[in-house]
Amino acid sequence: MRPFSNPDNSASDLALSGAEGQPHGSDEEPLLISLTSSSNRRPRLTSLVVLIALSSALLAAAAAKLVQDAHRRTLLWEGAGGLEGGAKAVFLEAADHSTNSKGGKSTDEADGEDDDDDECEVVMQDSPCHVAVSWALNTGLHEHPEWYASLKEHSFQAMQKFLSIHAKGTAQCKKPCKPIEDCETAKAGSECWRHIEWSRTEGIQKHPEWYSGLSLSDPMVKFQDHIHKDNKTVCPKRACTVATSFFCWAVVRKTSYEYELMKTQLRLQAGIFACDEFALISDTELNMDGVKTLVIPSIEVTGITNQGTSANTPVFVNAWRAIQADGRYKAHDWVLKADPDTVLVMDRLRTRLSPWNLPSNPYPSPVEVPPNAGTWVTNCDKMTMWGAGWGNGWPMMYGSLEIVSRVALDNYFVNEEKCKRDSIVPWMQMGEDAFMGVCLRDLRAAELFLKQGDGTCGGGDCSDHSFQAYHPYKDPAAWLTCWN
Repeated sequence: MRPFSNPDNSASDLALSGAEGQPHGSDEEPLLISLTSSSNRRPRLTSLVVLIALSSALLAAAAAKLVQDAHRRTLLWEGAGGLEGGAKAVFLEAADHSTNSKGGKSTDEADGEDDDDDECEVVMQDSPCHVAVSWALNTGLHEHPEWYASLKEHSFQAMQKFLSIHAKGTAQCKKPCKPIEDCETAKAGSECWRHIEWSRTEGIQKHPEWYSGLSLSDPMVKFQDHIHKDNKTVCPKRACTVATSFFCWAVVRKTSYEYELMKTQLRLQAGIFACDEFALISDTELNMDGVKTLVIPSIEVTGITNQGTSANTPVFVNAWRAIQADGRYKAHDWVLKADPDTVLVMDRLRTRLSPWNLPSNPYPSPVEVPPNAGTWVTNCDKMTMWGAGWGNGWPMMYGSLEIVSRVALDNYFVNEEKCKRDSIVPWMQMGEDAFMGVCLRDLRAAELFLKQGDGTCGGGDCSDHSFQAYHPYKDPAAWLTCWN
């Protein structure tokens, strides 16, 4: 591929078609051969002069093309000024592809030449490939459709495949993995799942030589495939390709109604226990079968915010630190914190936050998102009641369901102390959801919006399947009625 070719290739194709100086496929005798094989018809001096003239013309054409391409690159770079990171680079490389793909193979044809599953990728939320594909689908296709002329289908997987072929150097995309036949992703609590959990939390630390090429940040499906390869009795099938994975957790008081609520959800493998991995956080061991308890010093809240709600930020700062120390969240796209009395329907949420089905945001942030800022999901738009839009802390991420991408959470961990220092209201006097929202907004993380059936923000009937969560349902019977 010649970088930044002139869209009008007629002159450059002639100049670069070979030493003959003829268009490819010409039936005429090449000029250079004619000159060097006819010395009896032309003086050698004349031939030399012509050769020098021809060489000069070729060099001049090449130099002109370099200048033209450099100028074109400058214009493209200026035109891409509003983009960041991988998206900006893909802007440029996609333009390259558009001017060098005449007569080339379609994306499907080119992809068919390489079916090595080891070179495929399940794209994670906010990864460089995810950023590049999202930009191409949401912006590139609309502003520059000619760049994607060979793309037959405008889906996430199709664009990922396209960029893996035509923007290898910038998009950092591998081709999408093909669906696996006869697969089964381990369900929470199963023997295979327990072996995966042990491998990820203890096995890889005690016996790293058993897990060559794996790390704690690798998706669970990779561990399942590794175990399946070595022991088909424990994990009889390969894992299915997981489009979007979740690590979910909740803070639970053992001496309150929350404990029985969580036991009910665990028995049904519902709520946070329908996530790919999960944890419970408390000030004492909860002893729930197969569920890891992360113990923190205290979960008691003593303060009240200016709005009369619980000033529970100190508790949840410690809870988030426990999630960080546990480390399992790193293998997932999204990290989700739910209150015990939240009825969470994970199947709906997983579909809604799959990379190719992300919700449009009716309240887009006017702030430019820097690279590696991550994404978080707001869920309450009460500000519409007084005719307001984005701004002054709205929309908010109410604490009944907090969804933060892995990248955004890493961003928070790095900047936690900065967020505390910069907070206008003393952070210890804030509700934890308000503190996290203010922090992520200050860090300029990208925002999505998913309205939920939360009684503290307008409510929503359990029969309304446009929601993925409902709140509050504080006893097992009410929780089950809503869930069913």
